[in-house]
Parts: sequence; C-alpha cells; structure tokens
Amino acid sequence: MTDELAPETTEAAPAAESIDSGGESTGAWPKDVQAEFTKKSQALANDRRQFDHSRQQWAQQQQYLQQQQRQQQQHAQQQRQQQVQSQGQRQNKQLLDQLRDMSYLDGKTAAQVFERIINEGISPLHQALQQRDQALQHMYKEHTALRNSMGAQSTKTAEADLSQRFAKMRADHGLPDEDWANVYLKDVWYSHEGAGLGAEYPTLVRDRLNAVRKGIREMDRKTAATARATPFPTRGGEVSITDGKTGGYKTPQDRADELWPMLNPGQTE
Repeated sequence: MTDELAPETTEAAPAAESIDSGGESTGAWPKDVQAEFTKKSQALANDRRQFDHSRQQWAQQQQYLQQQQRQQQQHAQQQRQQQVQSQGQRQNKQLLDQLRDMSYLDGKTAAQVFERIINEGISPLHQALQQRDQALQHMYKEHTALRNSMGAQSTKTAEADLSQRFAKMRADHGLPDEDWANVYLKDVWYSHEGAGLGAEYPTLVRDRLNAVRKGIREMDRKTAATARATPFPTRGGEVSITDGKTGGYKTPQDRADELWPMLNPGQTE
C-alpha cells in the first residue's frame, strides 16, 4: 500500500511572468498555458478522490475478510469440540453396553472403567480447580494491592486536608504556627466525631478558644487582685523578720549579707 497522499488542495496558477514577442514582460501566463494548468489540477484532484475511495473500499474489504476469518476459526473450534464430545459419548456408551453384557466384572474391565473416570473426569476436574484457585489467588493479590494503594492514598489525602484545615483555623483566629497551637487544634478535632464534624469544627474551635481566653483573663484578674491586697515594703522603711525594723532601705547585696548568717549558722562568706 502506498503512502497516503496529502489532502486535496486548490492549486493556483503560478505567478510567473511570460515574455511577449517584443521581449517585454506581460506579468501573466498565456491563456493556453493557464488553461492547461487548470485542466491538469482538476485531473489531479479527481485522481486523489478516486484514490481515497479505492483506499476506503480496500480497508472495508480487509475488515470484512478478517471478520470472516475469525468466524471460520470459531466455527471450526466449535466443530472440534463437538466431535470430541461426540466421540467421548460414543466411547462411554460402548463401555456401558459392554458392562451390561458382562455377567461379572473382571479386573481388566474394572481398570479400564476407573482409568476412564480418572483421565476424563477426576483429572480434568482437578486441573480446572487448580486453575480456578490460581485465578482467585491472583485476583486476591491484585485486590489487596489495590486496597492498600487506595488506603495509603486516602490517608495522604486526609492528612493533607487536615493540614489545610488547621492552617485555615490558625489564620482565622490569629494563632501562631507553633506546637501548642497545632496540638490545640488537633485536640479539638480528635475529641469529637460524627458525620457533621467538618462543618461544626470551626464553631468548636471558636467556642473552646473563647472559653480558654476567658478563663485566662479571669485568672489574671484574680492574680492582680491578690497582688494588690498583699503589702509590699517600701524604700522608706522595711519590715524585719525579727524586730520589725531594718534601719531603712538596704540594697539587695546588703540584705543578702545580713541574712546569710541567719540562713547558714556557723558559716562565713
């Protein structure tokens, strides 16, 4: 089969210049030359159309012949199978007729019967069962590999979704990308369950975060109130542990030197 020709195109007459009898260029082809060129272009286009039509017919014929060949092969295979089955049925009938006509079963005939049963019944069945088991084992391996692959992919996808969800929660609530914030977001997520957890998660994070902030502010207020209620010594006069007087303000170094013998009796600096 030759190579396919290029698609049909409309060829224009060449824009070459012809020279008249006086030696001057006229700027166009003579009419007879242009007519001959147009005629040949149309003939070439017709040849291309005929070639394409012939090629399509040839492809259809090849497809039809291939289909006929496949059908003939299938028919021949079915005939062979039918012949084998018919031959086996005839042999079985002959063996049964032989057994019916026998007054007793001798060892040779019994061996033939069992040989037929083994070769034509048990052995093919055992081979078919082995093929079935091999096919099932192969299918199980493929199923296991596919399930593991899908499980790993699902796990990676779920982890990526959670990471994006946690990042959005940090951005929405102004939390830093630090361990304590990530642990907090994971704790809120894994401490709840249900089909609607994805939609309820932002509300859960906001409510718990507000509760934590409120509790911390309350603790700070209590600490500040306790600190205000506790008397602090001033620079003008400090309270001594023993007599209540310190002799005025002293530097931390002076106070440490004064209290050292009391905290460590019998030791010097």
